[in-house]
Amino acid sequence: MVERDVITAYLNDYMKIDEFNDYGPQGLQVEGKETVAKIVTGVSASVQFFEKAADAGADMIIVHHGLLWDRETPIIKGGFKRRLTTLLRHEMTLLAYHLPLDKHPDIGNNALAARALAMSDMEEFAGVGCMGAIKSCSVDLLVRKVKKLYGREPLLFDYGPERIERVGICSGGAERSIVEAIDRHLDAFITGSAGEPTMHLAKEGGIHFISAGHYATERLGIRALGEHVAKKFKVAVEFIDIPNPL
Repeated sequence: MVERDVITAYLNDYMKIDEFNDYGPQGLQVEGKETVAKIVTGVSASVQFFEKAADAGADMIIVHHGLLWDRETPIIKGGFKRRLTTLLRHEMTLLAYHLPLDKHPDIGNNALAARALAMSDMEEFAGVGCMGAIKSCSVDLLVRKVKKLYGREPLLFDYGPERIERVGICSGGAERSIVEAIDRHLDAFITGSAGEPTMHLAKEGGIHFISAGHYATERLGIRALGEHVAKKFKVAVEFIDIPNPL
């Protein structure tokens, strides 16, 4: 057993939450049991995920997309009520790390992807993403690597150069950052989502745009964070996957 507040304080510091102006509170969102024997991790808060976590015996849940967002109504009803009720009924603590998990240099969504693609000369890109050089390759080879990394067939707008050497990565819904990718003369930009203007921006900017799924591109970090916590505190941690096609 580990004290809830010890884990929370450690993670808040490890994730450097004070350095971020995020879209909602980071770290503790719902207080549960004082001690923790089992942690469940996952990408997004949902009734289905919380119920599976309860069935798995979770005392604490750690997610990337939490329950509380500044842009949403504070009225407790509907799905929000069901999510909160499930947490409180089972006394499960909820921790959420959004932008801090995208940007983290060791277990972040983008750092892990960059290392998987053997990126070098890395720089910050799109606020929480990264950009750098990769070994020169065709777009077909890069798409195959992205598919293997994220476990799903990516959407490709194939308008960049024949050989790819400079790539930007920003997980999740960062399709608007294609403008920055073009301005910084990247050959390809990898993100989670695509928007209606994206195809024409890629075509006019002469860049390869690869959309690998908002959910899929944000599994890496939360799994790695769970593994880190398990090693640090010698506590049981389980990742629960609730696949999302978007």
